[in-house]
Amino acid sequence: MPDTVPKKVLLMGFQSDVSVPQHFRDLFGTPDEISAKIRNDHARIQRAGITPVAYLLNSHEVEKGLKDLESLLREGSYDAIGIGAGVRLVPAYSALFERIVNMCIALAPGVPLLFNDGPDGSTAASE
Repeated sequence: MPDTVPKKVLLMGFQSDVSVPQHFRDLFGTPDEISAKIRNDHARIQRAGITPVAYLLNSHEVEKGLKDLESLLREGSYDAIGIGAGVRLVPAYSALFERIVNMCIALAPGVPLLFNDGPDGSTAASE
C-alpha cells in the first residue's frame, strides 16, 4: 500500500469472460456479475478522488495484451499499479503474472504494486 493516497492508478486484470476454475466463479460470480463489481469498484475509486485507468487483458490474445500494457506503462505516469486477483489466483496464469510484475518493475520503477482480493477489492487496495 502506498504511503500517500494515489491520484492515478492503473488497474489491470482479465476480461470477465476469462476461463477460470469453477471455484473462482463460485467466489466471484458470473462474467456479468464480475463486470458489474469492477465497474462499481472503479466508480468508488473515482469518488475517492483517484483516477482509475482500467486495462483488461483478453486471455486469448495475451501477447497483444502485453504489448498494449507495455504502451500504457510507458505512456502513463501512475501513482500505483493494481494487478487483479484473476491474474494472480489462477495457477494457469502464474507465468503471465510473473511477466506482468517484471514488466511493471522495469517500466515503472518505484511505483507501488497493489493487489486486490477480488473484482470489487481495488478500492481498499488503492487507499
